[in-house]
Amino acid sequence: MKRKIQTTLSALALFAALALPASAARWQFIALPSGCGLPVSCWQQCPEQTCPDQSCPDTDCSGGSCTGQPDTPSTPEQPSEPDTPEAPSQPDSGSVLAEERAVVSLVNEIRAQYGLSALTLDESLCRYARVKSQDMQQNGYFSHESPTYGSPFDMMRSFGISYSYAGENIAMGYSSAQSVVDAWMNSAGHRANILSANFTSIGVGYVANGGYWTQWFLG
Repeated sequence: MKRKIQTTLSALALFAALALPASAARWQFIALPSGCGLPVSCWQQCPEQTCPDQSCPDTDCSGGSCTGQPDTPSTPEQPSEPDTPEAPSQPDSGSVLAEERAVVSLVNEIRAQYGLSALTLDESLCRYARVKSQDMQQNGYFSHESPTYGSPFDMMRSFGISYSYAGENIAMGYSSAQSVVDAWMNSAGHRANILSANFTSIGVGYVANGGYWTQWFLG
């Protein structure tokens, strides 16, 4: 009996102004429609003034409406600095690198169909994206939030990566470039990252054991 491999996708988009310090931004969770029955989520990082407050203040909300004045918010704690990540390792084999390059080629073919410029393959970004895939495989999790490195924003900052726009797509359980790109394109959140005009470079990290994929986009 063939073993059914679970395939999972998740997308994340980071948006920050060039001069925006990390302390001036916050995370906002946005639920997206799933593609092909697969769970999809999107995280955005944006300046405080651009994130709409979708929560009700801590007031009397009886009767379906909010009344009274909200409590004065407490001063948030400053986030701790993430640990310095280990140096990224090289791919396990030539075939792994070929699959990563194949994803970039497929992405650029799709972007061309929509009149978008091709993304530049960034070799160093591939190595860092591979670290994220290895981290998920070795530590048995599937999430944008790494127990080792924290959020993708923290991880990029740890590696000294600067950006105006950044995004992350991750996937698990896919064994080929074509299958994972097809799955990403059938999901609204991942598709938005792939077709974003804000991005100019891309890195892809693949770990064959478990079929872990990470796409990093920068602009």
